[in-house]
Amino acid sequence: MKITKTFLFAAVAAFTFLGSVQADESSAINDVCPVKGKDVDGSKAVEYTATFCCGKCVTKFEADPAKYAGKLAAAEEGKCAFSGKDVDPDATATVKIAVCCGGCEKKVAADPVKYLGEVEPKS
Repeated sequence: MKITKTFLFAAVAAFTFLGSVQADESSAINDVCPVKGKDVDGSKAVEYTATFCCGKCVTKFEADPAKYAGKLAAAEEGKCAFSGKDVDPDATATVKIAVCCGGCEKKVAADPVKYLGEVEPKS
């Protein structure tokens, strides 16, 4: 019985932690919803993993992902947004695109690359 309670407590703690990470607006690359143009509150976001040709391009993107979001959205599928070379599946960077509501979350999740092009950098 004690093991069950311990497991249950650990599970609840883990889900609480994950929920707080999901709601962390500071980790999103935007503060305006790319679908409706409304302010976001940080409670809804879609994660997108971008792929590049090398670690150097990953580092460049991670330095200012909102600045390069449009470039990433315009890149040819399977090609690096910076060099145009074939992507390396190990050269990735993950970003969060914040949205204003559940409806927008579904739209962005269905086609995150499309909405990356609509992302406005944080002010």
